[in-house]
Amino acid sequence: MMERTIEQMVASAILEKATDSIKIEDKEYPISDPSIATLILVSEIISTLPVVHEVQKKEEAVYSALHYAKDFRAIGDICAILILGANNLTEEVEEVEYKRVFLVFKRKKTRKYIIDRKRELADLIMANVRPSVVFDCLIKRLQDMEIGHFFSIITSLNEANILKPTREVEH
Repeated sequence: MMERTIEQMVASAILEKATDSIKIEDKEYPISDPSIATLILVSEIISTLPVVHEVQKKEEAVYSALHYAKDFRAIGDICAILILGANNLTEEVEEVEYKRVFLVFKRKKTRKYIIDRKRELADLIMANVRPSVVFDCLIKRLQDMEIGHFFSIITSLNEANILKPTREVEH
């Protein structure tokens, strides 16, 4: 397999071109290189999840998982965002219908609506995908997201902000 250049990776991330795919049920979903927008959306959802404390006894793990399960419906949303990418979460569809008026004239009626692809995929994941597969998908996608580079950007910007004077000192 030919190694991709940095320019190719950046272009595919910005354009969110599919570079891989995942099969859920009988449908193949293209997976694009992650963009910063995708990372931000995932981060927003993760910030709403409750903090789960580590359990000491193995028997308590089952009860803990059952206790917190109701709060983790967002896992489906996270997986859907990581698979679809920030630019492909919704799809605008336009239907054109022709109706005959007085059996002579045709009247064109256009109807637009938006399909929530993220919701569809999240529900599909939650209903049909085993937890181990969800875990593997999440870990793989998070590794692909180049979080280290994103973290470097954030820390560089924070350092620049710290070094910037916050007020003028008068002499």
